[in-house]
Amino acid sequence: MNIVLYAVIVLFWGTTWIGIKLQLGSVDPAVSVAYRFLLAALCMFVWTGVRRLPMRFPLRSHLRLALVGLLMYSVNYVLFYYCSEHLISGLVSIIFCLSVGFNIVNGRIFLKRPISRTVVLAAAAGLVGLAMVFGKDIADTKASSGLLTGVLLGLGATLLFSFGNIASSWNQTSGGLPVVQSTAWSMLYGGIFTTIGCLFAGNSFTVEPSFRYVAGLAYLSVCGSAIAFVTYLTLLSRIGPDRAAFATVAFPVISMSLSTIFEDYQWSALAVCGVLVVLAANAVILAGPQLRRLLGRLMPDAAGATGAAATAERPAVPESRGGRG
Repeated sequence: MNIVLYAVIVLFWGTTWIGIKLQLGSVDPAVSVAYRFLLAALCMFVWTGVRRLPMRFPLRSHLRLALVGLLMYSVNYVLFYYCSEHLISGLVSIIFCLSVGFNIVNGRIFLKRPISRTVVLAAAAGLVGLAMVFGKDIADTKASSGLLTGVLLGLGATLLFSFGNIASSWNQTSGGLPVVQSTAWSMLYGGIFTTIGCLFAGNSFTVEPSFRYVAGLAYLSVCGSAIAFVTYLTLLSRIGPDRAAFATVAFPVISMSLSTIFEDYQWSALAVCGVLVVLAANAVILAGPQLRRLLGRLMPDAAGATGAAATAERPAVPESRGGRG
C-alpha cells in the first residue's frame, strides 16, 4: 500500500510543474493559488458529503487545521508560483526536493523522531542523482539575473511546506484528525488566507479565458491538490514525514521526462546515471527492510551483520491513522 500511495504522489506531483507553468500569464500567481485551493476544497467537501464523513471539529482542531492551511496551501505555494517566474521547472523541482532534509531535521526538533542514518544517506544520494540529472539546467540558469530571487523564494516555500508536514503529522498522530476531512478544511483555510492576502495586495481577480489556463487550473485543483495531498498525507501518517517527503526526490524525474516530450529536453549519459541513482535511493527508502531480507536470503553471510545494524538504526514509526479518513 505504501508503494501504491507513493506511486500516485510521484505521478501527479511529477506533472504539476507543467500545470503551474500553464498558470503563469495574465493572472497574478497569488490569485491562481487562491483559485486552485478554493476549487480543491470544494471538490473535497463534495467528496466528504457523498461519503457522509463527519466534518465538525472543535475550535482547537480548527486552529490546527488553519495552521496547516497557511503553511501548506497558501504562503508556500504563492512563493513557489513566483519562484517559477524566475527559474526553470527542473530547478524548482530540485529546490523542492530539499524538503527531505528539512523534514528530517524538523521531525527531530518538533516530533522527537530519531534520525535514521539510512534515510539521511539515501536522501543525500537522491539529491546527488538529481544534481546529475539537472546539472545542465543549473549551469544554464546561472546567467539569469533572477536566479538568486528564485532560489530564495523556492527555499522559503520548501521550508514552509516542511513545517506544514510536521503540523499535519502532529494533527494526525496527536490530535487524531482524519486525513480526508482535515485536508478539506485545511485547503479551504489556505484558499481563504490567500484570497485575503490578494485583497490586501490589491490583486485583480480575473480569469484568463483560455483552454491552457482553465485546463491547468482544473488539473492542479483536482489531481495535483485534492487527490495528491490526501494521498501524500495518508502516506505521511503511515511512514512518517522524513520518508514520505522522499517522494519529492522522485517526481522531478517524471517532470523532466515530460520536458523531453513537450520541451525538447536533451538527455546526457550523466543524466541517465542520475536517474538510476534516484531510483536506487527510492528503493532503499521505501523498501529497505524488504530489500535487506531479500539480500539476506540470497547472500546470508554478507547481509547478516548489515541487516542487524540497519534494523537497530531504523526510526520508530507512529501507528497509522490514515485509515480513519
